[in-house]
Amino acid sequence: MGKIARMKPNKKGVFLTFVAITMIAVYIIIFTPQADISVQRDMQSVTTRISALDNYVSDLENSYFETIMRATTYKTILSLIFYINSTGTPLANLDSAFKEVMINGTINRVPIDSITNKNIMSNNSFSNWSSRIIQAGKDTLNANTTININNVSVSQTNPWSVDSRLSIELRVQSDIAEWKKNITVTAATSIDGLNDPYYLLNTNGLYAAQIKRSSVEFDAWSIAKVREHLRNNTYVFWQNPDAPSFLMRFTNDMANSSCCGIESLVNPNRISPSDQRESYVDYLFWTHVYNPAANCTQIYNITNPLTGGGLWDEFRFFKLDAKHVTLYNITGNDAVRNC
Repeated sequence: MGKIARMKPNKKGVFLTFVAITMIAVYIIIFTPQADISVQRDMQSVTTRISALDNYVSDLENSYFETIMRATTYKTILSLIFYINSTGTPLANLDSAFKEVMINGTINRVPIDSITNKNIMSNNSFSNWSSRIIQAGKDTLNANTTININNVSVSQTNPWSVDSRLSIELRVQSDIAEWKKNITVTAATSIDGLNDPYYLLNTNGLYAAQIKRSSVEFDAWSIAKVREHLRNNTYVFWQNPDAPSFLMRFTNDMANSSCCGIESLVNPNRISPSDQRESYVDYLFWTHVYNPAANCTQIYNITNPLTGGGLWDEFRFFKLDAKHVTLYNITGNDAVRNC
């Protein structure tokens, strides 16, 4: 019977196999965790960048554009007032003039500062600020920012402020993400302290009247309050007013504004001649509503020589129409008919 031969294990092969398995195990142990850490770090970096870019877009939308809009609106209105004073003519179209000055700092394609001799819009237009934003986004976040302006408008819903509205398309691009948004930005800007363009237009710039709101309640007027009103050149808003708004005065439009009509009283000491057959309410004075001789019975001299009452001791020749005599609560002791 034959013998079965036994195979002796190849010790060299076993050893090499063991070494190979050991090396693979060491490779896995050493290198796999580092790969995970590297991926995690890359993901954290991307997440951080996306978060920074998202904050940048959010800040533009909710803060920066509104701040810039409010600042440029004020400068634009101020520039347009100086423009009217320099040219002596009203604006043909407020919306188009406002849009051009605010965006580019020009009017009829001419830098408005060169006409007014005021350094107001230079480097302060919305386009200038947009360029700064674009450069800051590139330098800080390595992002490409595109700002396309769709429309700009200005209006009033309040007697004492102007509302500017900006519609833009915002696009922010980087190597990892992209944002594209249509944004509407609104800003309310106070008119307090601004010159009334209507006075400048009608006096060749000789009579500057700054907008200052009267603190007198509608039912608290008296001859003493009217005196202070004239001294301080303050403005008043009546319910259901016949007066124009602040913005309407840029185009010399003296129609009534139901939401925002404001008026002041013309100081006879600041015009020539002082004695005119007019109601000295500003929007009535230069439209000559009561100038025809037939209307003189509707005008009252706010003085009474018999009693010494009225305002002529300080504001000689000051007159009001019958409606405003009532509104300002001036009694018969302080007013007499003009004729």
